[in-house]
Amino acid sequence: MKILFTVLTFFMLCTLKAQEKISLKGLTKKEINTIKKEVKEKKRIAKLASMGLNQWGIDENAQTWYLALKYYLPTARQAEGIPILRQYQTFTQESSRTFPLWIINGQQFSSPPQDVQALSPHIRKVKILISAAETNRWGKQGRAGVIMLTTVEF
Repeated sequence: MKILFTVLTFFMLCTLKAQEKISLKGLTKKEINTIKKEVKEKKRIAKLASMGLNQWGIDENAQTWYLALKYYLPTARQAEGIPILRQYQTFTQESSRTFPLWIINGQQFSSPPQDVQALSPHIRKVKILISAAETNRWGKQGRAGVIMLTTVEF
């Protein structure tokens, strides 16, 4: 009985795969690639949802920026809830930077917005820049790293 059940299950799985291939057979390569991208995007969203994040990888219920952006941060440290990407220190205190430069919709901020929970549901794209080559566009201000956020237009 167990052998019959195993064989029947195997046959059903093979039939489902064959039907899927037949349904894809009449499509162009562009349509097939589009379907593959959609499936990949659905898997990514499901993975983020299982981690407690929204579809853009942001924790909307986080109390700090470090926790809200944790999915995008590499092995970053934190201080008072603000991520430290690359600590840049010089001999003078004025030119030393610990916290990254924040770019929100193209505007520069030396510190992040205070209300994490008000802005985090509106974030649609996050880009973290750490290397010197990526951050040299912002000069001294970007030496400690740059966090770029794109939000929904209000």
